[in-house]
Amino acid sequence: MFSRKPLAQTLRWICAAGLLGSVHFAQADTLNDIYQQAVENDHQIKADEAAYRSAREAKKIGMANLLPLITANASYSQTDLDVTEQNLAGVSETETTSWGVSLAQPLFNMAAWFGYQQGVDLSEKAEADFSAAQQDLIVRVATAYFNVLRAIDTLEASIAEENANSHQLAQTKQRFEVGLTAITDVHEAQASYDIATAQTLTARGNLGIAFEALEVLTGKAHDAIAPLKADFPVQKPQPEARADWVEFALQNNYQLKSAKLAAEASRRGAQSARAAHYPTLTASIGYNDSDTENTQNALFNRASNGTTASINLSVPLFAGGGTSARARQAYGSAMQAEELYNKASRDTIQAARSLHLLVSTDVARVAARKQAITSSLSAVSATQAGYEVGTRNLVDVLQVQRTLYQARRDYSNALYDYVINQFQLKAVAGNLTPADVVNINEWLDNLGEVKRAKYE
Repeated sequence: MFSRKPLAQTLRWICAAGLLGSVHFAQADTLNDIYQQAVENDHQIKADEAAYRSAREAKKIGMANLLPLITANASYSQTDLDVTEQNLAGVSETETTSWGVSLAQPLFNMAAWFGYQQGVDLSEKAEADFSAAQQDLIVRVATAYFNVLRAIDTLEASIAEENANSHQLAQTKQRFEVGLTAITDVHEAQASYDIATAQTLTARGNLGIAFEALEVLTGKAHDAIAPLKADFPVQKPQPEARADWVEFALQNNYQLKSAKLAAEASRRGAQSARAAHYPTLTASIGYNDSDTENTQNALFNRASNGTTASINLSVPLFAGGGTSARARQAYGSAMQAEELYNKASRDTIQAARSLHLLVSTDVARVAARKQAITSSLSAVSATQAGYEVGTRNLVDVLQVQRTLYQARRDYSNALYDYVINQFQLKAVAGNLTPADVVNINEWLDNLGEVKRAKYE
């Protein structure tokens, strides 16, 4: 699904295809802008890529134990001896120069063979882990981006509620001054205004925190982002059948693939540890050249060279029980990895079912919350009219106003939950790609920027 190339290269083909559209003239940062910057600057994905590049070498390391080993050697030595014999006295100097090259090829080494297969599994696991990390980056970017929009909508609703309560408080004070209402109504209006003010302060702080979360991903400050268009479609996941998503997740979820490969690698490791009991057979061939010169007596001068070929059989007999202990240890680790894979399988099934149900529920929630805003607006108008003619009291007015602004906040939460949960559902299914970022990006209003400074 994902290219195994670095994520920056993955995004370049999207740019080349023209999918980034109007980024060049857009004033606000879009989801795609944030994602592209996160690809380049997020330290977590950089660490994940480094881990991938490191772990994928396991296959080559395992292969090396099956391939020929070629070594070269050279030496020089000088020996000085004081010689005292019947007819010979003096210092004897001997110089020896030698060099050689040898090749050893394993013919039978089951431990190395299973080690190579373990390396293959670990390299494939590295790919699965990095693909999961790429999907996680998309989810983290989407979550941070739409949490900013959520915080903006929440703050706007809080500001509107504060202004409405301020107006209501001023109106109530005027009515009290002319004797049309009691002091208790003034206190009620004041309390509602104070609560709304506190909510606005909290919402401002949350907006700042949300923008900081974007900066953590990109390493850059963001002053404005693009909001969702009003006609953004909220649709049920396709296919609608939950079982289809579960089946797809079991086949494509990268974390599940990683757990499966980890279990297989552990099993190969156990086989390799057990194979340490087996004999090994190695063929070798070598060439050596040696030259010795003696300054005292030429009879000791000699030169030699030759080739040696051999086949070596090594049979382990006893190693203090360490080989058996390592084999038992490896099999214990293999059993642990197998159980973790079984757990990952159950977790994947549960996550696919839960997220599918959550997205389906979000669709209904968004529609219901939108209708609740319409109903609350009608309730506010009716209650305000009743208050003016004396059939409703101030508490009723404040309550319906509070319900209206809470309905607006609930609608925003339901909408952004739907978008984020969609990303998470696709990630669990293993089919989340940068193209999904582009698709959502098309539903952002690039010219309708929301500036951070407006709310500070």
